[in-house]
Amino acid sequence: MKGNDMKAAFLASALAGLFLSTVSTAAFAGGTQYVPTATTIGHNSRTDTRGYIGLNWTWGGGYTPALVLGVTHIKVQSDGDTSGGRMAFHLNLLNGPAPGKLKLSYLNGKEDVQGEIGVGYDFIKSAPLLGLGVNVPYLSAGADVFMNPGVVPYATLNSQGKFDKPQGKTTIY
Repeated sequence: MKGNDMKAAFLASALAGLFLSTVSTAAFAGGTQYVPTATTIGHNSRTDTRGYIGLNWTWGGGYTPALVLGVTHIKVQSDGDTSGGRMAFHLNLLNGPAPGKLKLSYLNGKEDVQGEIGVGYDFIKSAPLLGLGVNVPYLSAGADVFMNPGVVPYATLNSQGKFDKPQGKTTIY
């Protein structure tokens, strides 16, 4: 063998020996092994602004519902976390169409169920209100709180379905 060939053979033997000793130590002597792990970073998000229509019944308000015209502006993360706002205008249909109430609410939860807290004004009662509720696809329920007469429960059937969450996350190995 020539000098360069011997150097290459020696270097290859040394590297092979180093590799084999590391593998055998890790495998047979309880040494630390490299185990690849996945790390997920970031979320995709989607922001939607949607109009909706609904019918709202209040406790003690009779059988005639109010017509609800509203809009939601919602941000949904790929893990389902959902937050945003809602504006709803209620048109009272009893005794002819008349403004009912205007409510601005903050929504927070998952894409299929959100809690709601809002403020507004009831034109029929001429009074401000605080609204607390829960939203699921096609249904909202809760209570509007007034200084007088107090708490008024409500239920709203609406055209607002489940919010769509975007697909995917970034995974690094």
